Amino acid sequence: MTKNLVKAAGLLLIINICVKLLGFLREMVIASGFGASSLTDAYLAAYTLPYFLQSVLGYAFVSAILPELSGCWVEGGDNRRACRLGSTLINITAGGMGVLSLIGILTAKWLIFLTAPGLSGDTEELAVNMARVIFPLMIFMSSGMVVSAILNSRYRFAAAALAPGICSLVIILAVVFLARGNIYVLAWATLAGFVAFFLIQLADLRKIGFHYSFCWDLRDPAVKRVLANIVPIMLALSVTQIYTVVNRIFASGLAEGSISALNYANKLMNLPLGVFVAAIITAAFPALAEKARLADKSEITATVKRGFNMVVLLALPSAVGLTLLDGEIIRFLFERGSFTPANTLLTTEALTTMAPGLFFLAISMLLVRVYFALHDVKTPLLAGIVSVAVNVAISLLLTGAMGVGGLSLANTIAAAVNALWLLAGLARRLPLLNDGMIGKVLLQSCIGSAAMSVPVVLGKLLWSHVSGKLGLAIELAVLMLLAVAVYFAVLKLLHCPAMDDAFRSLLRRNRRKTA
Repeated sequence: MTKNLVKAAGLLLIINICVKLLGFLREMVIASGFGASSLTDAYLAAYTLPYFLQSVLGYAFVSAILPELSGCWVEGGDNRRACRLGSTLINITAGGMGVLSLIGILTAKWLIFLTAPGLSGDTEELAVNMARVIFPLMIFMSSGMVVSAILNSRYRFAAAALAPGICSLVIILAVVFLARGNIYVLAWATLAGFVAFFLIQLADLRKIGFHYSFCWDLRDPAVKRVLANIVPIMLALSVTQIYTVVNRIFASGLAEGSISALNYANKLMNLPLGVFVAAIITAAFPALAEKARLADKSEITATVKRGFNMVVLLALPSAVGLTLLDGEIIRFLFERGSFTPANTLLTTEALTTMAPGLFFLAISMLLVRVYFALHDVKTPLLAGIVSVAVNVAISLLLTGAMGVGGLSLANTIAAAVNALWLLAGLARRLPLLNDGMIGKVLLQSCIGSAAMSVPVVLGKLLWSHVSGKLGLAIELAVLMLLAVAVYFAVLKLLHCPAMDDAFRSLLRRNRRKTA
């Protein structure tokens, strides 16, 4: 199975690009239909808690379940135990999320007050009503994530990767053809989208030989291990979601549209994370779990170093580029309809100090999965707790003086604390830093990112008065292509080992195809 990882990562990269484009089209459609207003503030306040709960629980189940399932499958043999384990985990998840959804519906008024205490009366009431519509999505999203874990344990990635795109498509169609300014349509479409997210993956279960049964085998040792690890894994993975909740709590007391501005900035920052980093992690995690089960320390180290270097090469220039082109990107993607130039300025203020955190979040995403593959859930949990405390403390210090920019800066600093803590802990267990390769690649990426900044800054000065979407699109395309060309040219001149390794792998694959 591991020999197909490069192919899987390539497929996931293509799917992730398409899914992220759909996600941004969804955000553009919502921005055009409702702007950055009290309506979108209410929707996001209603969406925050159920999405947060299902997201962290869903990803926690994937991280806890996949290592257990990887050891259950028997090639060409009896897989009844794997099917029984998977079915039990689907049933536990659906039942647990059903209970939490009901509690959320009944206590929506209190939950909205806790997560967005600064909302005005009418906006708060709207948020409460929409939360009651949205809460049941927890059942379908979390169950769908368990199905994703089952599929990924058999190196089947396509359906799980496509599912978020189907969810976005449902929302886009509903807003374009049905909403007409009615924000409740967006709430119902969000629920319908996550139902589609779950259903789209079911067809692939049969293809891997999985047969569902209504069983609750709570005495299975694997189930007990999953349930024992689920809370610490959930808390460790919830760090970025907690940042979002903290942002919205503080932003609810700022100017109207502040919550929405932070949301749009966060969506932009997460684009490279969801495309490049997610492809690497999703394809590598099953292999890491397999090597950890075999106690193959040298192979784990090699895989982590290679993944880390690739993340650095992609995430660092992405963070720099997003910081330099923040205003232009926001104008191009969102400024239309109800999304005004004032909304652009507010969102740019949030993104300017949030974008540098992309680099640290990318590192954390990879390293957390390495810890989980090594069956260590305590270290990521502790690192996450410290980083959230840092986030809250800095938010308290900076929000009054800097507004949404202070909240974004708090996210960046907290993400840096989290990433450095995880790296330091892993370096004590694996010989990651012994040969200096990671430091060399990081330095070369810094030099390349600095070099690519020069033509971008000069280009912005030359194109300082561009107006119209076409002119803005041409400006962005030229500056981005120029930046990419300069970045990789500098890495080539510096003989970057990670880039050379990637190109050698690509050439070997092409030779095999033509042989």
